[in-house]
Amino acid sequence: MFWLIISLLISISFQAHSSQLVIKQNAQTPITLGHEEIVSTLTPTQFSTHLPWFTGAKEFTGFTVTDLLAHFNIEDAFSVSFIALNDYAASSRIEDIVQYEPIVAYEVNGEKLKIRDKGPYWLIFNLDKYPEADNAVFHSQMVWQIDEILIHRHSDAEKN
Repeated sequence: MFWLIISLLISISFQAHSSQLVIKQNAQTPITLGHEEIVSTLTPTQFSTHLPWFTGAKEFTGFTVTDLLAHFNIEDAFSVSFIALNDYAASSRIEDIVQYEPIVAYEVNGEKLKIRDKGPYWLIFNLDKYPEADNAVFHSQMVWQIDEILIHRHSDAEKN
């Protein structure tokens, strides 16, 4: 019984931690946002799109990367990196972020993304709206199981 309780507590702790998203900028202190804070602070955006990993369209809900940058008053970003729980990472150029409006999804078809379903956060490009982005370059940028976002700024690059 003791080990069952310990196992349950560890599982609950891991699930609570897994919904956190760390936002980093070069030399600044990282900011950790919980799921509830994300949902209440950043305007939700929804769209349906087809992805190469599913049959049929899915509806995704999340926040736009541009809203995240605006929320932190970042106007000089040149790229944003998305890092997964397994340390896979990909970067998106700011020009592509502005043009294609990807979201960091936290729900699919109205259900909160779980780790086993590519959550807690997943960068999604709307491939139905922007068919020119339906290629390996953009597919590789659609990082799932995101737990960290690193914002690259011109002002940070100039300091180094």
